[in-house]
Amino acid sequence: MAAFKSTLIILLASFYCTSCAFSFAPSSVTITSNNNLYRSHIEATVLNAKSDDDDDDEVILSESEDDWRTFRAKLVMGESSTSPSSSTTTTPTDSSSSNDNIIIDDSDLDGIGALFSSEETTVQQFTPLDPSQWAYDSGKVIEQGAVILGGVEQDFGFGLRQQYFHKAVILVLDHDENTFTKGIILNRPSDRMMEDDVNEGLEWRVWFGGDVQGLDSILPDIVCLHSLKGEEAKEASNPVMKDIQWTSFENAKKLVKKGIASGPEDFWLFAGYAGWGPKQLSGELERLSWYMCATDSQTLLKELARQSSGVDPRDAGLETWELLMNMIGRGETANDCSGNFDDLMLKEWGRGHLLKGYGGEVGVARNPLWGGGGGGGFLEEMDGSSVDDKMKEAAGMALTEDLKAGTLLRGSSADRSPFLLRKQELHHSLLLVIVEDDKATVACMLNHPATKGYDIVGYSKGAASLPLRYGGDFALKGQSPLIWLHCSQKLRDSGVGSSLSGQNEGIYKCEQEQALEAISYGIATPSDFLVISGVCVWPKLGGSLANEVKRGVFEVVPNEKQPLVIETLQTQTILTKDNLAENIKITQDAWDKAADPNSSCKSTGTDVVLTTGIGEGFDEDDDTVVFNSDKKVSELADDALQKWIATFLLGAPTLT
Repeated sequence: MAAFKSTLIILLASFYCTSCAFSFAPSSVTITSNNNLYRSHIEATVLNAKSDDDDDDEVILSESEDDWRTFRAKLVMGESSTSPSSSTTTTPTDSSSSNDNIIIDDSDLDGIGALFSSEETTVQQFTPLDPSQWAYDSGKVIEQGAVILGGVEQDFGFGLRQQYFHKAVILVLDHDENTFTKGIILNRPSDRMMEDDVNEGLEWRVWFGGDVQGLDSILPDIVCLHSLKGEEAKEASNPVMKDIQWTSFENAKKLVKKGIASGPEDFWLFAGYAGWGPKQLSGELERLSWYMCATDSQTLLKELARQSSGVDPRDAGLETWELLMNMIGRGETANDCSGNFDDLMLKEWGRGHLLKGYGGEVGVARNPLWGGGGGGGFLEEMDGSSVDDKMKEAAGMALTEDLKAGTLLRGSSADRSPFLLRKQELHHSLLLVIVEDDKATVACMLNHPATKGYDIVGYSKGAASLPLRYGGDFALKGQSPLIWLHCSQKLRDSGVGSSLSGQNEGIYKCEQEQALEAISYGIATPSDFLVISGVCVWPKLGGSLANEVKRGVFEVVPNEKQPLVIETLQTQTILTKDNLAENIKITQDAWDKAADPNSSCKSTGTDVVLTTGIGEGFDEDDDTVVFNSDKKVSELADDALQKWIATFLLGAPTLT
């Protein structure tokens, strides 16, 4: 019987790794990747394999008595424990060798006993918290009850976009490779609450489950996880894995009303979910965006309980991710990226979305005011506690009428940039309004040279190339794709271009032919011009650019400052890896020069003295630094801008 058991280990471990159909002796039952068929075929095969001469050696796996995934974990982990070599990442692999030396204790259904029964076992591969807990790297097998861990080895992570996916721990609720995969994020607890309309006086703590119909949706998709064992609770629920089920919010409230559940504390309420289309998740696994993990229900339940008891949402569940990464043998990978840029951005996302004082009520949609995807917007109301004092001051001093073409704006001077988590290109930007009408405001950024240049032919002093500047994601219909600008009094007097403001001052816009002709005649030099490609658009419906100025998201640059700002930007050169830092420095210099001297809303340049690292004297309530770090939020916004330029303009996301 021992020989049969080790054969079974090899066969099942091999199946689990390849996730393809095959047949095996002694019963020649075909194993498929369908979970229900897989369970029943395992049971049938093991039961049919009972030895005729050894009644005591019967191995029985019953779904009603034991978690079949635990039994599989025992097989896979037992197989791994006899591997001649180990690696930091342990993934089940195909095997054709005999392993008769493996003896499985039928009472050891978690597989840990088999793992540590040999002196040669590498503890690094599997790190249980106690004898009933287990986890292992499950390769690329996606199934209901599996756990998806946010990857950290891809070139482009989640620091700039969708920060909530960074180091996420996602439980798969439903999976069909050809249709849809649905999961909920388990490590984003908030301190936001939902009222109970069935049980008077009760409130339910809400967790961020994902970005689809999430916390701020008008109709959030709500899933209530629980481990209730009563029959009525099970009938009202959908099983995920042993001891973990989910039900609707309505059913959960009814279970509390009937006394089957003691209260909201028996549930974990998740608003929103993460979803993948056909084969999408498999493709992202190939790009190392995620790691697949198999673990037991007790590990997940204990982590959910721990996070429920006073964990600060601003920590964004990093400890849970690190725990599972260590358990599956990826501890070194986790340690290498601890406290990095993406971690800090995730904490800032948690601060803005998971804290009750900042996020608002669940189920009430906030107006994001992102103008057509091209403009910027501030996600909080002006009376919210997350608004920087400088932005409040700017709001009080801002214009009270619509913007006009020719107005130059600069990004907010608030220490906590409104563009930290999204649209980082607008952080400390310089923005020129070129069209203002009753439908939209069109503006272009001036301070982002790209990697391409415009070659000037026929210039008397030889070859010259002007940097093409990224102005935004949109183009003006029916107009030249390139916008030529200058702020030269000599060129104004020579009739080159036309005033955007309608007055004989400020920044002029001209046609490309006009600019090239002025250069060829010696009236102008190439450096007199800025050449912009693309614009940003703020539709008037839903939030105009003028509204953004009133909120303090942008600040108006005095007209007399315009020539100095343009002159400074003209010293930027075509973007390369070598001059990235210098171009950003010039942007900062121009942005500083654009400040209104009569406004109190300008950067003071004063550095805050902080303790090094986390230790005695560290103030976790210091709003100028990222939670549980000594990183200034203002510096993180500068880093995010540099990361955006390196990623989207240079195409080198790993450069910074």
